[in-house]
Amino acid sequence: MKNFLIVGGGIAGCSLAYQLAQKGCQITVFDTGNNVSTKVAGGVMIPLVFRRMTKSWRVDDFLPYAKQFYGELEATSNQKILYPMALRRFFSSNQERNYWLTRQNTPEFSTYMNEVNEEDETCFPYANKFGSGRVKECYRVDAEWMTTALLNHTQITVVNQRFDYSALDATTAIYQQKTYDCVVFCEGYESISNPWFSYLNIDPTKGEVLTVKTTGLSNTEVLNRKCSAAPIGNSMYKIGATYEWHTANTTVSEKGKNELLEHLACLTDQPVEVLDQVAGIRPTTVDRRPLMGLHPEFNKLAVFNGLGAKGFLLAPLLSKEMCAYLLEGKDLDKECVLQRIKV
Repeated sequence: MKNFLIVGGGIAGCSLAYQLAQKGCQITVFDTGNNVSTKVAGGVMIPLVFRRMTKSWRVDDFLPYAKQFYGELEATSNQKILYPMALRRFFSSNQERNYWLTRQNTPEFSTYMNEVNEEDETCFPYANKFGSGRVKECYRVDAEWMTTALLNHTQITVVNQRFDYSALDATTAIYQQKTYDCVVFCEGYESISNPWFSYLNIDPTKGEVLTVKTTGLSNTEVLNRKCSAAPIGNSMYKIGATYEWHTANTTVSEKGKNELLEHLACLTDQPVEVLDQVAGIRPTTVDRRPLMGLHPEFNKLAVFNGLGAKGFLLAPLLSKEMCAYLLEGKDLDKECVLQRIKV
């Protein structure tokens, strides 16, 4: 039986721990419980990238497996985790509208785009200058229940404390007098302080999210135009999220609040009451691709990180691929390998 130590219990660390445990490995997860990227990700899975209306990277691979993965997790945990989500994108320009109209009936895009109809042209007239389109195959993952279910495995032990880099022998993978076959770092933005993987230059990207109460928005659809307005009941909505590059603090700001309220004004002209405001940090890579693989010098140290804003979509399949890489030596996606980053 192989022993793995995983540093970080966010979406990446939890998913990898589960995949390895399913293969009979013994897993120890070190986690502080402060998974700040989830606060801005919101558990949302969206198959399209707006503006140019392209498909998300490898979405035809990622989405079917994610649905299967979360469905199986629901069955084993007896808890609802995956929720279908109706999403309407208000086009920002005639160009964006034309992208949609051109692609909506093509085999490549019809799985993810509803055909624009008369209702799409006239609903929510305040925001509807260029029309709107309804996105298929959008989902929300209950992040709290998901992480609980993933870590509730007989072969996974969670240690709620900060990992001490100075206590690890990088050559032998001995930590706190215990020898591991491999130590995998899934630390999100905190990898900037990792003495072995800081060269990967993960960029902390701060995001702020509001909870507001207002009228004039949909009670059944997430509306997207400069921001996303997701209904949570009783005329309340989650509004997010901002992007503040190169920023590693979770302090909420007036600047962030005002930016979100300005963006929300594109969707409704009704009065808005701000009920709550939170901030989180996304682990962003330069080329917007995950970081996966073994350290170039220390072959018992690995990294699985940088899943970014689409982590809930990417994590299930990428964790399976990372598991196969660690246990069977299978190749990783060439866009994710560490060799693309110069030491």
